[in-house]
Amino acid sequence: MEYNPDQVAEAFQCAAEENTLSPLRAEQTVSLPAEGDVWIAGDLHDHRRNFDKLLFAADLPNHPQRHLVLQEIVHGDHWDENGAEGSWETLLRAAELKCSYPHQVHFLLANHDLAQIHGEGIMKGGQSVCEAFNLGVKRDFAERTGLIQAAITEFLLSFPLAVRTSNGLFFSHSVPSDSEVPNYDYTVFTRPLTGADYKRRTGPVYQLIWGRRTTPPMVDQFLEKVGAQLIVTGHQPQETGFGINGERHLIIASDHSQGVFLRASLTEPLDIHVLLEGLRKFVAIDLPVDQPRS
Repeated sequence: MEYNPDQVAEAFQCAAEENTLSPLRAEQTVSLPAEGDVWIAGDLHDHRRNFDKLLFAADLPNHPQRHLVLQEIVHGDHWDENGAEGSWETLLRAAELKCSYPHQVHFLLANHDLAQIHGEGIMKGGQSVCEAFNLGVKRDFAERTGLIQAAITEFLLSFPLAVRTSNGLFFSHSVPSDSEVPNYDYTVFTRPLTGADYKRRTGPVYQLIWGRRTTPPMVDQFLEKVGAQLIVTGHQPQETGFGINGERHLIIASDHSQGVFLRASLTEPLDIHVLLEGLRKFVAIDLPVDQPRS
């Protein structure tokens, strides 16, 4: 498929503007209204079939009070023989979705997004996934690569750090590690960001989206600081699609055949058991016969 570079850049720029100017957003946090429901995917990593199923099941046009939260769309398995990776295409679909449903579609900044912005840090099969992503853009846009790369970077930088609900849910890509939680800079959610916030290891943005294996007591402390009851994250691989870390932390993954997504009410009381009931596996969703295959 051939793409018009100007139209592609415009779609990314439109989505970045919608992210930034959303009436539901205050600084780095999106607060959802107390009506309808929210669906959240774990890391997608360009799993195009699961993305198709998610959009089909969510049926946003017919559910105007439904919100969809997406994270870690880039860096998947669609590589060509020259080492170019094509997840920019699914990222474009996500941007177009934001432009079509600006008040229903939301994103979370993830570590692969930050790595792609900086062009560093993550290897797969001995090759940098960031360089492979860049090769994919260069393959498809040639002399217009700079235009597209700038628009993609602007789009990724527009992602908020968190989405929260009035009934106690908090969504972020991950949680700072145990050693970082006690002295974490929680103002990062409520103020403009600076370059220092993204700094490797010491920046609060970096600490949030790269944190792993946080223990339940430290998750509790994090939730107390942000004023939430439950947290749902991605980031950590889950072979069965999800994992439970104590009574307040659910981890989900959407980038493989056993992946899941979560559906949750924005009005009803929630606990970890209610969240588990709201999980749905992608394999349980059948697309219509006439649905295009990605």
